[in-house]
Amino acid sequence: MSPTAPERWSEVRLEGLVPTEHDTQEFKSSLYVVDSRGAVRTDFLDNLSKQVSAFANAAGGHLFLGIDDRGRIDGGVPTHLRPNGTREWLEDVVPAIVDPPLRRFNVYEVGRSDQNSRIAEGRAVYVVEIRESEDAPHMARDRRYYLRIAGKSRPMGHRHVLDVLNRRRDPEVRCSRIDPYGDLERIEDDPRGPKVLLRLRGTLVNEGRALAQHVGLEFVLPRVAVNSLARQRTLNGHPQASLSQRPGEVTFFFYHPTPIFPQQELSFGEVWVAVHSANVGHYAAGRIGLRWRVYADAAVRQEGEVDLSAFSAVRRGIRWLRRAGGVRG
Repeated sequence: MSPTAPERWSEVRLEGLVPTEHDTQEFKSSLYVVDSRGAVRTDFLDNLSKQVSAFANAAGGHLFLGIDDRGRIDGGVPTHLRPNGTREWLEDVVPAIVDPPLRRFNVYEVGRSDQNSRIAEGRAVYVVEIRESEDAPHMARDRRYYLRIAGKSRPMGHRHVLDVLNRRRDPEVRCSRIDPYGDLERIEDDPRGPKVLLRLRGTLVNEGRALAQHVGLEFVLPRVAVNSLARQRTLNGHPQASLSQRPGEVTFFFYHPTPIFPQQELSFGEVWVAVHSANVGHYAAGRIGLRWRVYADAAVRQEGEVDLSAFSAVRRGIRWLRRAGGVRG
């Protein structure tokens, strides 16, 4: 496990937490861990197991030990509940209290910072960081599965268990980035005025553990950004690409010809856009966005958007248009 990271977790950061519990944040007082005599509670590991199961089966999150349910540091948990220290003990027990064992987590120890600290001498607040698990669902020690629902760790129903199992069966393919590709193409001999053509290329990555058999990628652009030449270039570059139009927008669909393996990343999908006198104001104002959607087998559709005006290539094109007289005013 990672060592204590004071630059990541400090008393100042703990004091700045939103003092409410939600699906990725849970507060537990020191008495959740130890009894009034300072000994580890007999039910602590059973209760901790439910929390670990719930966070790992959901989107992950942070469990804070030594903060009460109103978000206040209560003095902290003793730092030597076991001979090798509380943090190392927690690092040993956390992965083993669920089945299958947890692989991705961290335990951070936040100790007393100064004489005005709310953390007592010889005590600390422990931050158990749990990530969404690819091995889910994880069963707790009471042989039940838990999930974070409405800020609480609750037993999972049959439908919830099936949904989490599908997380492991379906691929997770998304467009990790979109970048300009090749040089700007400057056109000066068009009687309607100078213009710039720019080619953009997508990158797909399968972040899941399942093979993606059938993958489709859509690029959706405002019609004002795609003139007839840009459409022609895009379709000629992808013989299997298709074009559809709706009022105000153009959609290009690309089907990937081969499966994408888990953790594989590859370039795919190229689209041309134009910058000219009729749309340069839209680019300059940040109103030209490229939306992408990825469809992979039966997985939930992934989508996102990039602002084309953020690309330095687009800004270079705008500057060239101004010099070439393609921008009025």
